[in-house]
Amino acid sequence: MSAARSAPVHIAGAAQEIVGRGRPAPAYRNLLAAAATGAVADAGLDRSDVDGLVLSSSIPQPFECNPAEVAEYLGLGTVYTAMAPYGGRPATDVLHIARSAIHAGLASTVLVLSADTFATTLGLEGAIELYMKSFDAVYERPFGPLIPTAFALMTARHIHDHGTTLEQLAQVAVSIRRHGLLNPHAEVTGELTVAGVVADTVVSTPLTRSMLALISTGGAQGFVVSRERVDARSVTLLGYGEASAFMSLSQAPSLTHFPHIRQAGDLALRQAGVTLADLDFAQFYDPATIVPLILLESLGFCGPGEGGAFVEDGALEIGGRLPVNTHGGTLAFRHPGMGAALDSVVEAVTQLRGEAGARQGPDARLGLVHGQGSWLATNGFAVLGRS
Repeated sequence: MSAARSAPVHIAGAAQEIVGRGRPAPAYRNLLAAAATGAVADAGLDRSDVDGLVLSSSIPQPFECNPAEVAEYLGLGTVYTAMAPYGGRPATDVLHIARSAIHAGLASTVLVLSADTFATTLGLEGAIELYMKSFDAVYERPFGPLIPTAFALMTARHIHDHGTTLEQLAQVAVSIRRHGLLNPHAEVTGELTVAGVVADTVVSTPLTRSMLALISTGGAQGFVVSRERVDARSVTLLGYGEASAFMSLSQAPSLTHFPHIRQAGDLALRQAGVTLADLDFAQFYDPATIVPLILLESLGFCGPGEGGAFVEDGALEIGGRLPVNTHGGTLAFRHPGMGAALDSVVEAVTQLRGEAGARQGPDARLGLVHGQGSWLATNGFAVLGRS
């Protein structure tokens, strides 16, 4: 797979629309408009400067998430438009689409938007029912799996093959919760302990509730991606890599070892001209505590089966060996739906600007952002750095 260096593009503006735990989300278009307004203002630009729109899809709004329709609603005028479809793809690929449009000369200043009202529109039961349909209709769905089931299978296999302990898996939740408590917008309260996480209610053996992502009512993210650096706060997209190996978990060659993750990560790093040792933080999509362990191993931060030992003693915390999910991730900040990984992009931008407040990492200059589709079936990695 090619890793040719290409001209960098810059994230000039970034914004989040916060709904808050338990509050109904505003209408889908209102969320998009708020994220667009915030991102453009953060870049110090006007909507008239935008000549491209990339829209991430939304499951509850399959007909409203039309980029041309959204461009019309936002009053963008004549612009290039594109859409990133949902299902088996990482949310981070909107950055790649925006970069490709700029390199192709289709646009020079691209507004990237994502919004979801998943739990508000469908309700908890409706969301669970819809997600069950993401399992293969012939080989998986007849057995009645839920979303946690897939990650529970990975966890059980990792424990069996490598001796990973529940306490090590709990440490991931504890470390990321500490970051979430430093985020004023996080939807959680109260510290966790390793013993408390292990003793929490079992959702899908061996995973307890505290080892799984939150379910949020909605939210939105917006970015302005530009050919030129707008100002000193602009953050550079240095590299992007993506790879798929399967779609259905029943067809995965392994439940714990994913070579295509390494392939995608290496591609992003080579494009950026950096190594794992150069990274100051990582923002991983974390629907369950087993996922950061698998990512650490698959990317090469540690060897196969060594993820449990890696996360001990606060290695993932700010000031540790590799700060992970400094905003709290989906375990401790929020999980608004399809664009959850884009919250990680907002956090990476915030860290690289030195604007994260109490959760700011020391001298953050280079970060890795991860997005996944399905059950680690497709993975995308973006390397972001200070301009």
